[in-house]
Amino acid sequence: MARAIRTWTEKSEAVTYLLLLFLITIGINWPALPYNARVADPIFILLAIAVLALPRVRWTWQWPDVAVACYLLGAAPAILISADRQQSAMEFVRQLYLVAIYVIFAIAARQGLARATGTGLALGGALLSIGGLVVVALTAIGAVSWPLIVEVVPLPYLGTAIRLRALTATQAMLACVLTAAVPFAIARCRSDRGRTWCVMAALMTMAALLTLSHAIAGFAVAVMLAAWPSLSARPGLRLVAVAAVVIVVLGLNFAATVSIKSISYGGAGYADASQYYYGVDQQETRIAGATVIYNVMSYARIKQVAWRAFIEHPVAGIGLDRFHSETMRAYADGRLPSHYRVVDPHSTLPGRMAECGVIGGITLLLLWAAWAAMARQAFAGGDPLAGAAAIALAGLVVSSLNADIMNFRFVWVLAGLLRGLQEVNGDRDQSAGAPNASTPLKLHGHAPR
Repeated sequence: MARAIRTWTEKSEAVTYLLLLFLITIGINWPALPYNARVADPIFILLAIAVLALPRVRWTWQWPDVAVACYLLGAAPAILISADRQQSAMEFVRQLYLVAIYVIFAIAARQGLARATGTGLALGGALLSIGGLVVVALTAIGAVSWPLIVEVVPLPYLGTAIRLRALTATQAMLACVLTAAVPFAIARCRSDRGRTWCVMAALMTMAALLTLSHAIAGFAVAVMLAAWPSLSARPGLRLVAVAAVVIVVLGLNFAATVSIKSISYGGAGYADASQYYYGVDQQETRIAGATVIYNVMSYARIKQVAWRAFIEHPVAGIGLDRFHSETMRAYADGRLPSHYRVVDPHSTLPGRMAECGVIGGITLLLLWAAWAAMARQAFAGGDPLAGAAAIALAGLVVSSLNADIMNFRFVWVLAGLLRGLQEVNGDRDQSAGAPNASTPLKLHGHAPR
């Protein structure tokens, strides 16, 4: 008996270390590996083996899992009609890998590793923020130049600016990583009453702002929701917080659509002399007697390309991972400049509908609805870890307007964590005599104890 307990403890510690290492590296995009792999992926293989080797690992299908299966099946027709079935099939394999992350983290949460998962996500965001902020300071004084961490680029209205990416793929990617991390840091700050996690949350906020990306909108939503209980005694401050976040979300999405180059009215006017490559088309309009010249931004034009692809292929889309064929056509038609010839959709739902048609769009919305139902149960149950996961997913869905969030590994970590905690909390409620909120499908008997 003592030997069995010791073996269980040793396995649990090994799994915890692998889990933390995977989550700390999950957002890092360096070094470049074949097939869009990341340094975290070999770690995940070891983690998956370790988790599945734990005692009493069982899987009981529940309704969120059916939504995940439908999401995968929604891409199948887009493989069959694809002009390059091999490329589309490879993308489907990547989606299967993401679902594997969901399954492993759901099992890990069921095995008592939910708190370690939240800690790993928060710690990963904190370490990227600390390292990035140090390099930002050194870059500002001219001491270093590390483009993989900090880039100096021209932006609308701001001119040349320092932007933080901290070894992630892009600045927007870093903001999304921090959106996934900050609710857990705030939850630990509120529950543990320790200053360390409060400082970490503040550093993540500084790092997110320095990305100067549209994904700050989702980060702002996540921070507001995570801090909402702390504002309960100050309704006026709650109102200000909501108003500020609404302004941020609307403002950043407007900035991702058009940028004003000049406004002239009579002899007076405004002009933005910044030169940047995000603008793809300059247009002019008149509003209330004023002449407004503006640039159509790349994010808006790419959405137009996605919509056109969907309208032309409404049922099953143009083929999984075939969006680049549409951007090449848009370049040939003069609707995109050369540096956007090969570009991803950068918007989750329009990109899904372009590649997988209405079938893919409906199955994506079905999956999000299942996640929303789990989030509702998380808030109703009062579990801080489940609430943090739900908040992070909410912030990332806001960012999905201008990001392909379903390709982010940490999105599936969050969904898996929420799914595992739903089962754990359901079992706890059932043991206490309350109705089980996470009723399993009756395919494999009852949920494991």
